[in-house]
This record gives sequence, C-alpha cells and structure tokens, in this order.
Amino acid sequence: MTTQAQVIPKFGEQTKAFSIDELKRLIVAAKSMSDLDQAKRYLCSYFIPCADPHGVFWWDPDSKSLKHVIDKNIGKLIRPITKVFYTQPEQGPSQKTEFNIYKWFMVENTDVCNATCDPHKQRIFRSLTGQLYLNIFPGFLHVLRPISTFESTIHLAVKFIFSHIQDIWCSGDWNLTEYIIKW
Repeated sequence: MTTQAQVIPKFGEQTKAFSIDELKRLIVAAKSMSDLDQAKRYLCSYFIPCADPHGVFWWDPDSKSLKHVIDKNIGKLIRPITKVFYTQPEQGPSQKTEFNIYKWFMVENTDVCNATCDPHKQRIFRSLTGQLYLNIFPGFLHVLRPISTFESTIHLAVKFIFSHIQDIWCSGDWNLTEYIIKW
C-alpha cells in the first residue's frame, strides 16, 4: 500500500487538466494492487480531502487555483472506477480483491488537511504537532523587484506619499511613520 508521503508532494503542480479517462487508463492497466500507486499519485496530484472547510480541494491548472468541492459533489469529478484482482493461494480457492478509487480516496485515504493561508509556507506542510495543512495562499500578484529598477518618477511619487504619511498621519513623528511604512 502506498503511503501518502509519496503521493502528496505533487499536489498543485500539475499543468494539464485532470482527466477521468487518464485515471481510468491507469487503473485498468494495473496488474496488481501495487501498480495502482500510479493512479493514486495521479488522483492526489489534483485532489486533497479537507476537514476544515469540510470537502475536497481540487487543483485547477487552467486558472492555477484551488477550488473547494463539497463531498456530495466530488463524485462528479472522481468516478467510482473499480478494478478486480484475483490471487491464487497455495491451497484453497482463488481470492478476489476489489479496488475502488473513489472509496480509497474518500474513505481509506488517511491524509486529511486543514486549509490555511500563510505566504511563508509550502503548498502542503505539516505542523509541529503533525497536522497536515493545505496552504491556499495564491501567491503574490507582483514579483518583488529591487528599488533601483524603478523609474525616478516612481521614486518621487513614493517619496511624496511617505512625506504625506509622516506630516499628516503621524504629525511629523518619524518613529510612528516608520511603524506605518513597515506595517
């Protein structure tokens, strides 16, 4: 059985849209239960169960964003595809083992996250107590650039704004101005 530690790191990194046909192909191609690990990894690169808010988060590569889907609607995206394996023990009749990807994901999959928003954390991380978190922070809208790359008109405009803050908001108190600028 695959551990989720091998499955989770790829969540939110897919660049192609989720395909039920691809998931089905991976399941049908499996010759043994261990071959299903690839299908599990594929599914977990798009979906992660969440306890707070309750439901499933889905990675949408087109918008590069996370979508929250409530449990009762996730069946529209994750179909209950079943694969049956037969094993022949040394003695006795053959044994039938069924694998259902929907049941595995919604019931047997033990990695359930809580959603949080922290610009300094990875997409998926564990707290010191072991709680799994999904960081829903979408990223900064602008790339940070060195001050020297901005035009002089921008420098003058920023200086004017900071002067206004110091003179009007802070009554000329530099310590208060510095606090507001860093805030």
